[in-house]
Amino acid sequence: MNLKIKPQRSFLNSLKWAYTANWGERAFSALFMFILAALLGPRDFGLISIALIYVLFLQMFLDQGLATALIQRKDLEQEHLDAVFWMDLGLSLVLLLVSVVFGRWWAKLNHAPEAAMIISVISISIVVEALSVVQTALLRRQMDFRSLSIRTNASVLLSGVVGIGMALAGFRVWALVAQQLVRDLTALVLLWKLSSWRPRFEFSWKHLKDLLDFSIPNFMAQLANFTDVQASSILLGLLFGPIALGLYRLADRFANCVVVMATSSIQAVSLPEFSRLQDDPAELKKSALSCIRLSSAITLPALAGLAAISGPLMALVGEQWAPASNVLKILCFMSMSIIFAFFTGPLMQALARTREVAILEWSRTAVGVLLLVVAGYLVRGHSVNWQIMAIALARFANGVFIVTPVFLYILTRLCGISFRELMPSVVPSFVSSASVVGIVTLVHYFVIPVNGRPIISLALEVVAGSIVGLAVLLHLDVSLRGSLTTMLQRTLKVRLVPSEAE
Repeated sequence: MNLKIKPQRSFLNSLKWAYTANWGERAFSALFMFILAALLGPRDFGLISIALIYVLFLQMFLDQGLATALIQRKDLEQEHLDAVFWMDLGLSLVLLLVSVVFGRWWAKLNHAPEAAMIISVISISIVVEALSVVQTALLRRQMDFRSLSIRTNASVLLSGVVGIGMALAGFRVWALVAQQLVRDLTALVLLWKLSSWRPRFEFSWKHLKDLLDFSIPNFMAQLANFTDVQASSILLGLLFGPIALGLYRLADRFANCVVVMATSSIQAVSLPEFSRLQDDPAELKKSALSCIRLSSAITLPALAGLAAISGPLMALVGEQWAPASNVLKILCFMSMSIIFAFFTGPLMQALARTREVAILEWSRTAVGVLLLVVAGYLVRGHSVNWQIMAIALARFANGVFIVTPVFLYILTRLCGISFRELMPSVVPSFVSSASVVGIVTLVHYFVIPVNGRPIISLALEVVAGSIVGLAVLLHLDVSLRGSLTTMLQRTLKVRLVPSEAE
């Protein structure tokens, strides 16, 4: 039975709501993370990280690449959705049992036996995720990021308030557990409220198999990506325990917040957009260049600024977090490089080259894990500072010298983008980034008094870096300046119409 769904939103409208979702989510998440880090400590963050890595790994087996298959498939039927929903729900109950049974083993392996109880409680999220996969995929297919934005921002805001309240009441790591559960449950309720699709009590093996040809290679790529992203945290927990992991994860989450706020919205919209244009090479090339230009314009100056203010930022969180300052710098510069590899995966998925994606992802993961293992064993017995720095440097080497060149080369070849066409898209962003670092350094050494408060130092550096970086970017990037001008004109016109009518 053919499925009747709403038509896709436009790329720009979808991108606007995708940014609203991610900016709202990450802004609130960063604020709550900052407050909770100041109230708690590295060990509490390490414990919740040990539990979350374990549960998130099991959650991956719910999707198995089927969500992407639902987005990419041209002829989607109701039977496809029913099959995925009921398979995920049944599998989630099995994974919940597996999580509880083996949670104690994972906690002990990470030198944190107290994490076993945390894992048992937070495993509820596995079933919650199973009830969300199909609806989320449908909203993304329709490019309805407005509904996803409402769901995301409301759940993050409510869970953050709960987490801070419990932290102030002295619940320590359980404040972080409650924050995660409240967020997942609130998001689930809102998702079912905002989505019109409901499952039928039917299951079709035939329709499930239709999706598996595409989804299984894609799942292998997702598994490789998960391993690549989480390998550093897993290794820190296994070799050094929760304190080193907590320090590293806070720095990683700060850097990741900027990347997600600036780039993940474009990446989320790029898959349905690339899928729509898969038979139109000229438009596909223009879309890929637009994604690169937009992501670099927003991400590079922001990450450069975060690296420049890492010292005052960590000083403001608390003295116990000071070792994470240099790690944050390294991860920011690594992320500045890696964003150019962000759109290769969605492009290859849109072109139905999922097996190549899986091979590519596992290749980079194997190299990355090897570098991390070598770095980890070289610093065994050293201080926590050396341990987390070694892991960060290993990730930097893999991202800058291996992943980015290879992925960017593949992207440009598939889209037919020349070096001459690529450079104008990224040069303004690099110049803006350099100006941000320069002005923040000048403010730090020549404007702020030596004994100034961290919050004053941080505020002055952020304001100066933001103003100068934006001014340089808009001066150099004519296309971005024109887009912003057009957007402002449209906004003013919409606001003026009612008053003119009156």
